[in-house]
Amino acid sequence: MNLLRSKCSVFPEGFENLQNRLILNKAKEMGIGCELLVEGCEDFLKLSMEHKQIIINKTRTHRLPLIAGLLAKNKQACNLILHEQGMPVPSHIVVAAMGEEAETFLKQHGSIVVKPLDSSSSQGVTLDVRNIAELEKAMDLAAQYGSSILLQQYVIGTDYRVLVINDQVAAVNQYRPVYVTGDGSSSICELIERLNESRMEDTEIGMYESFPAIDLKNVDNTRLLDTLRKQGFGWSDIPLVNQEIELYDLRNSAAGKISEFYRDCTDDIHPENARMMIQAAQSLQIDVAGIDVRCKDIRVPITAAQGGILEVNALPDLTHHVYPHGGTRKDVVRQYLEYLWES
Repeated sequence: MNLLRSKCSVFPEGFENLQNRLILNKAKEMGIGCELLVEGCEDFLKLSMEHKQIIINKTRTHRLPLIAGLLAKNKQACNLILHEQGMPVPSHIVVAAMGEEAETFLKQHGSIVVKPLDSSSSQGVTLDVRNIAELEKAMDLAAQYGSSILLQQYVIGTDYRVLVINDQVAAVNQYRPVYVTGDGSSSICELIERLNESRMEDTEIGMYESFPAIDLKNVDNTRLLDTLRKQGFGWSDIPLVNQEIELYDLRNSAAGKISEFYRDCTDDIHPENARMMIQAAQSLQIDVAGIDVRCKDIRVPITAAQGGILEVNALPDLTHHVYPHGGTRKDVVRQYLEYLWES
């Protein structure tokens, strides 16, 4: 804890946000001045070098058009533009409430995602909804975060986050719900406890939590127990060496409650997919974009038959690229700051 305090003390008072800490830490290394524009408010950073000053909002730059941020926030508008550009976008509709249109869409696709039309992160999102009862519950949840609801075809595959900076793919992460791997001698409960302990990393910006802890205090956690039972396990069972045990079942699951591993796989992305991600960012006029993709394999060109672009974010998080759970760390903050200072 003393080490944590000593590391945190190098940051000026008010720098609590990890993105801002990353930017400040790298800016100092590069000889760039960095401070809060408004004391006590982390919304804006003032960067300065020689006689030039730039104001940013974390990974939103001074070059991002207002319309670009609005388009990215409105998932329907975003999907429409991407579709017009010929990019694979899962089938979707927008509704205001539960009704015949929503039920018909569910019956047509069999499995869908329900999400607020213009919310951020994973708030109010439910995955892999398959029946009317689940749909009603998911729409009630989504309605808490927005007035309109997007229903989207559920795409089977692996999730990826592609970071595009200034028309270049800067990094790619593969992410999946956290799991434990057997060692032949530890119970599942012990493996989860060990996993929880390993999630905290002591870094140059302070303690970094790579994923939220798995709740073991509530032993009546029905969803986790059901997920284990479907795989033939209970709390005290001992998996085989290298046997992977899933802790989350995505079926009718609230996306915001899923802890995930992020693994760098930048070198795996197929050149055609990289070009598509760059085109997606350009189409929305987003200079620093986080593009969420689900497909069978990022190493193979993405088509509508085997994947699609789920969302494009205009305020991408850089921390998972700097501190991935596996794979190579990427110096994306340097790349971001170098871009900011291009004339």
